[in-house]
Amino acid sequence: MAKERYSGNSLYRGYRKIRFIARKGTLFTLPAQKESGKIDFPARTFQIISLNSLFLFLLAYLVIYILTLFITAVAALASNIPVTLYYHGVDYIIRGKDWLVDSINIVFSSGPLIMLILSVVFIIIYVTVAAETGLLRLFLLWLLFHALTRCFGEIMVGAIMNKGFGYVILYLFIMDTGKLILTISAFLVMFTTGFFLTRVSLFSANIYFNDLRKSYKMRFILSQFIMPFFLGNIVIFLIKLPEINIFDVAVNASMILYLIPIIIRSVSIEDLYFDEDSRKIRFRAFLLIATVILYLLFRIIFGIGIRLTI
Repeated sequence: MAKERYSGNSLYRGYRKIRFIARKGTLFTLPAQKESGKIDFPARTFQIISLNSLFLFLLAYLVIYILTLFITAVAALASNIPVTLYYHGVDYIIRGKDWLVDSINIVFSSGPLIMLILSVVFIIIYVTVAAETGLLRLFLLWLLFHALTRCFGEIMVGAIMNKGFGYVILYLFIMDTGKLILTISAFLVMFTTGFFLTRVSLFSANIYFNDLRKSYKMRFILSQFIMPFFLGNIVIFLIKLPEINIFDVAVNASMILYLIPIIIRSVSIEDLYFDEDSRKIRFRAFLLIATVILYLLFRIIFGIGIRLTI
């Protein structure tokens, strides 16, 4: 009985695919786009994709960054260290000589550890809603990338710059060889993770398309991921002027180690078919409004500073 049911489902899926390509006129004849290698899209399609993704990138960064600030603050308060949270980082109200090794380990390792746990939660949720076509899935994906960056990116950059998680490495008395091994390990983990996330990242194309073909796959990747990454980091840099934290800039930039493998591996991935449901590619103005309002509030409130004491 189970075998018959499986066979029936396979026949039905095959029927849906045949009906899909028949409607597109490609069942018995070669489509025109196969000859030219191009498909005509509505005007500004990929610009709209880039803008929607850019604002989701910025919103996801704000969520993860503020979470990181408060996680670090809670860890500091647990070590009896008052803090003030600013848009450019955390100000610890303690003299340098009063820091204890245990306090350093707790405060500067808490953020990467919690971000690793959150990354697992985000990927589980994202895979669970893989068939959905709403922008919330892309928001989850950017949350995942930012959380992973705040984990392994901070470990790698911290080991190089001796800041953030790098303080934990220093006070564990890890020698230069150990730091080099840790840096290379974090680099390899980020790069390998990017390869594993390639397919699930490409599935975000179902937000806009019924399929993702080789002829426009790279254009989609550039619009959905690469352009928002570069433009988003420029916006974040400008928002944090004049108090620029080079360590924070380097950690944000390390996300590229997740995105490069997506470009590399996507070449070998076959065309993806999603469904036959109609799509409407449009700019979501509410994302622009929400981003502007939340970043203004962030800059004003955290510009003044949030003081937390025991």
